[in-house]
Amino acid sequence: MDALQPGHYWKTPFYWEPGCPPPPAEASLRFEPTPDDLFRNAIGVVMASSLDDSDRFTVPRIGRGAAVQELFDLLPQYFERKAGWWRMAKDQEGQMVGFVLPVTFREERLWKDGRPQGTILYMGVLPGFRGRGYGLELVHEATRLFMAANCWRTFCDTGSDNVPMVNAFRRAGYVERKPWQRPLA
Repeated sequence: MDALQPGHYWKTPFYWEPGCPPPPAEASLRFEPTPDDLFRNAIGVVMASSLDDSDRFTVPRIGRGAAVQELFDLLPQYFERKAGWWRMAKDQEGQMVGFVLPVTFREERLWKDGRPQGTILYMGVLPGFRGRGYGLELVHEATRLFMAANCWRTFCDTGSDNVPMVNAFRRAGYVERKPWQRPLA
């Protein structure tokens, strides 16, 4: 890798396309659409304890609530959020363990043959439930949604230092690309 530029961090991109291993048909977690206020709280909790350099930079700088709002502000400009796609994950006891926020890119130059490209806007496992493989389950759920919506490809990236997320994408069969630098702010 090149030398890291000041004010930047490494992101590792991943792609899932037809031909990559499909996710299991059945989920081990229960996924439910959830009201935005519950998502906002869960996102804030995950951001405040995240391994991602971007979150570790943003939350102390502007606060948890403003960091969550910045994420929501990206939606109308760049992404389309399909009804019911944002899902809260619950374990067998009914405890909320994490969430996944799949979206599609609005920009048609990222589409192919009239089919959108999907991405995970944000996802996270709540701190008390980490280390149990739930990140992989979140990636699988998003991939199932993208496949059902006939997305031609799924593109995601994560902070290169966020080893659990990097490993989840690898285990889900996503194709890893060369890391790139992104500005922190």
